[in-house]
Amino acid sequence: METMTAVLILLVTVAVSGIIGRFVTRVPQPLIQVALGAALGWASGVPIILNPDLFLLVFIPPLLFLDAWRFPATELRRLGGIIVTLAVGLVVFTVVGAGHVIHWLLPAVPLSTAFALAAVLSPTDAVAVSGMTGGGGMPRRLKHILEGEALLNDASGLVCLQFAVTAALTGTFSIGGAAVAFLWAAGGGLLVGVIVVAAVHLAQSWIIRLRGDSPAATILTMLLVPFAAYLAAEHLDMSGILAAVAAGMTLNLLPLEESGQVATRLQGTAVGDMIQFTLNGVIFVLLGWQLPGILVQAPMIAMQAGAPHTGPMDMPVSLGWLGLHVAAIVGALLALRLVWVWLSLLVSRAIAQRRGRPGAGGPAGTTFRLVSVTTVSGVRGAVTLAGVLSLPVWLREGVAFPGRDVAIFLASGVILVSLPMASLMLPWLLRGLSMPGEDLTVEEERVAEAALARAALRRLEQAHQAVSPAASEADLYTEAALRLMEFYRRQVEDPDMPVDARVLSRRRLAIEAELRLAAVRAKRDELARLHRTHAISDETWRRMMHSLDMMEASLGRSRIL
Repeated sequence: METMTAVLILLVTVAVSGIIGRFVTRVPQPLIQVALGAALGWASGVPIILNPDLFLLVFIPPLLFLDAWRFPATELRRLGGIIVTLAVGLVVFTVVGAGHVIHWLLPAVPLSTAFALAAVLSPTDAVAVSGMTGGGGMPRRLKHILEGEALLNDASGLVCLQFAVTAALTGTFSIGGAAVAFLWAAGGGLLVGVIVVAAVHLAQSWIIRLRGDSPAATILTMLLVPFAAYLAAEHLDMSGILAAVAAGMTLNLLPLEESGQVATRLQGTAVGDMIQFTLNGVIFVLLGWQLPGILVQAPMIAMQAGAPHTGPMDMPVSLGWLGLHVAAIVGALLALRLVWVWLSLLVSRAIAQRRGRPGAGGPAGTTFRLVSVTTVSGVRGAVTLAGVLSLPVWLREGVAFPGRDVAIFLASGVILVSLPMASLMLPWLLRGLSMPGEDLTVEEERVAEAALARAALRRLEQAHQAVSPAASEADLYTEAALRLMEFYRRQVEDPDMPVDARVLSRRRLAIEAELRLAAVRAKRDELARLHRTHAISDETWRRMMHSLDMMEASLGRSRIL
């Protein structure tokens, strides 16, 4: 009962943070969730004891799976080189560099624990960055790069964490052995993720062809996939983290365009959004809940970290000493990221010049701001917290894991510093920033809309010609076909059309969408009145309201194009 009560409190707190976030738009939502969690932890005075293995299983696989499932595969192929450079190369650079810096700053912390802390600090949180910018202001290409980096560096950082923890538990580390173990864990984990999704997809496709689609069962099955992939890979001593990522990316590449799965796609998107918001929110609320206890233990944590014994270590002195080290670690992470991004940009510019594209890097001022934005956007978030909380409590029987409390304090401090720092700096740095090849999405969607309209016209013409003139209701079929064909012809732009006429045509379609939207809203108001007066049943109301919601969503998007 106590566990269920704690879960309900966490869920209610996440829901409340969502409501507050709509009104306090300048504060990143993770900080709101941390503050609410801290208030609950202080008011209750009851700590939440977390099982590291259970915490890792519950939060990491679904979060990585959903990120991989949602990431645009086309952008991953187009920007794969840049993303891999940041997600793998920068992670290794950060683990090695930051690990040695942490050990140099805090010699009392073992090198293996320092590497483990550096590993959990290497993943970035693109969701938090997007929340700070409101989804706008950031160039789309840069947004995709940061999202792709966050997706892959979650996996690479957590794999490095597993190696660091293994070194701490065994007391030995071999580069050759680590390389072989990494190849087995990484390759096997990726293969397991692909196999699990392929098997589930084949089974579901067969069931859908035989008995039709059931959105609730299909979505639930897909949500269980990351746990199945993770547990299967871990059982084989492979990387469950990479298995979850591979499962999401494989599902992303599989077709889900069958007309019978419309409801599954619509409901799946909403369910995915809800789960991702909930899991991220619970992690940050848990961080806040732990803060009062961590602050009370600050003197003990400072002593574990090797604070000088020149006088009594009360809480303010301990917090100040630890805070300076948090600031030093944040500075080291920013410096490492700045160096790597700058060098990567220089290399990519040199490659572009050799390929005959000397202007690919953009103007010097833009380059500096681009490097600055990319550096500051490396905020730490949910995966960092989940990773550090997953550190084992015990090294072996009766021996605590060295420096675990220190690592949790420092990781929490880095999160709490990087989030507000980015929220203050990013809006200023992003003002007027653009990247080469930007602002093509709207035109790309217009071209796609025209192609879809031409396909619809061809199908309508075929259906019209297939109707025999002697058939019953032939005139009705002809009238309906001509009316629909006229609707789709208005969506196809003539390539030779003058620019003014093309703008006028687009504006006419937008006005038509606005009028249709007003009509749909009037229909919804009338439907609500009929339901209130009990003129229609609840079943009829739900069915018709769902239809109107779909129409409004489609028309709302048409106004943007």
